[in-house]
Amino acid sequence: MRNSLLAGVTKYWWLPLITGLICLGVGIWTICAPAQSLPVIAVAFAIGLLALGIFDGGWAIATSRHNSTWGWDICMAVIDIVAGIWMLTLPAPEMTLTFLYIVGIWMIFAAFNGIGQMFAVSYYSPVATMFAVLLLIGALFFSFWLIISPVGLGLMAWIWVGIALCCYGVYRVALGWQIRRLHKRFS
Repeated sequence: MRNSLLAGVTKYWWLPLITGLICLGVGIWTICAPAQSLPVIAVAFAIGLLALGIFDGGWAIATSRHNSTWGWDICMAVIDIVAGIWMLTLPAPEMTLTFLYIVGIWMIFAAFNGIGQMFAVSYYSPVATMFAVLLLIGALFFSFWLIISPVGLGLMAWIWVGIALCCYGVYRVALGWQIRRLHKRFS
């Protein structure tokens, strides 16, 4: 029974991989584009957040029959989609400041959700779980720092946002590959 449940969930291993690549891509672009203004990064983030929500929603729906925690995944997807749409409707100056707070709060929720996901598969790969949890703790650190002092970070904000997104993106890519390994093992 457990193997058939795992085979059903792991069949969609590529969805966390895509969301990780989106986060990683936006994070790297954020770090590499210091000459661009935060409003442009905020719009790119809002679009990325919307896409991430759609893919995470697809993951939750696709695995709902086999995944007992699919409700949390749906909740995270709805938060991503609502935040992305809301940010895209704001005027540019308000979007920039809102972006700094939203990315910090979003990363906190995403990191705690990720820690829960990693402990769910920790039995199959304790080393990968510890690596992922360390990445997620890094994402939490930079997220809390961003929320505490978004204006104080000033021109350095894109670096902290980029680092937090890269940590979370690497975690999601690793999660996708870990789920792929489980898929091969139980299929």
